[in-house]
Parts: sequence; C-alpha cells; structure tokens
Amino acid sequence: MTVTVRILIVEDEAVLRKNLARLFLREGYEVTTASNRAEALGELSRARFGALLLDVKLPDGDGLELLAALGPSQRPPRTFVMTASSTPETETRAKDLHVQRLLRKPLDLTRLLGIVGKALCSAEASP
Repeated sequence: MTVTVRILIVEDEAVLRKNLARLFLREGYEVTTASNRAEALGELSRARFGALLLDVKLPDGDGLELLAALGPSQRPPRTFVMTASSTPETETRAKDLHVQRLLRKPLDLTRLLGIVGKALCSAEASP
C-alpha cells in the first residue's frame, strides 16, 4: 500500500511557490500551499502534513516564529526552512526548533527534491 505524503509549502513569492508545488506534485506528493503565516496556520489547523517547506521572511512575520508557535501535534515531522539571507541567529533558531534542513535561496530544485525525498523515506523506515 502506497501512502501519499502531504507537504505544506509556505512561500510568499508566487512564482517560486507555484514551481515548488508543481515539482512535488509531479513526484506524487499531495501539495498544499500558503503565501503567509496566517494561511499556513489555517492549513495546519485543518490537516496533518508529513513535511513543511517554510520560508523565513513572510509578509506577515517570521516563518520560524510560526514554527515556534505550533504545538507538537501541529508540527509536521519534517520541516525544511528556506531563506535568502541566512544568519548565524537564523541557523541557531532553526536548529533549536529541530528543523530538518536550512536551505539557502536560490534553491536548486533537483537537490531540494532529493533532500526532502531522502528525509521522508528515512522517516518511513524508522519505527
């Protein structure tokens, strides 16, 4: 039995958000998108996701603050943070929030797909 993994993509740049959604849809993932923190919170309250791709800088606040505000039952088991301007503080915050991987923009989409796929496969293999 094949289980479809649900991914929530939170990215305010419309073109990148659509390209990421298409990329993961083509690979068989179920994809939901949000353009800001408020939309993401709504989606996270309605459904469970296997992975979260989260931009740090969103129009209505910091993506890492969104992650910090989520309760354990709302937080997807695999979170990948995307940022164009990584700082040591961002890296520390991401690590403290148990982010699977901090990804720097511009994104290499083939590499991103491999990183997410490998993390999700290892999650399925663990007890």
